[in-house]
Amino acid sequence: MDDADEGARAEDFHDRYSAVSELFAALSSPVRSAVVHLLTERDRTVTELTEELGVSQPLVSQHLRVLRGARVVTAHRTGRTTSYALVDEHVAHVFLDAFQHTDEH
Repeated sequence: MDDADEGARAEDFHDRYSAVSELFAALSSPVRSAVVHLLTERDRTVTELTEELGVSQPLVSQHLRVLRGARVVTAHRTGRTTSYALVDEHVAHVFLDAFQHTDEH
C-alpha cells in the first residue's frame, strides 16, 4: 500500500468516526437526551418541549440548534408553527438502545 492509499484510509477512518462521535456528543447533554427521547414518540414544537421538560424556551431552542447541527433532528414549518422530529429511525434506535442499556446496568 502506498502513502496515498494510507492517507485516504486514514481520512476515511477519521471522517467516519468523527461523525459517530458528533452524534454521541450531541446526545451527551441530559436536556438534549430528554428532547430526543420525547421525539422518539412524536414530533413536537418548541412550546411542547418547553412545557414537557420544564425548562426555558431559549434553553430548548439552544439545544435544538445543537441537535440540528449534528443531524439528529429536523424542523418542519407549517404556517407559523415549527415542529421538530428525529431525522430518521436510526437515531431513535441508537437512543432507545442506549437508554435501555443504562436502565439495565
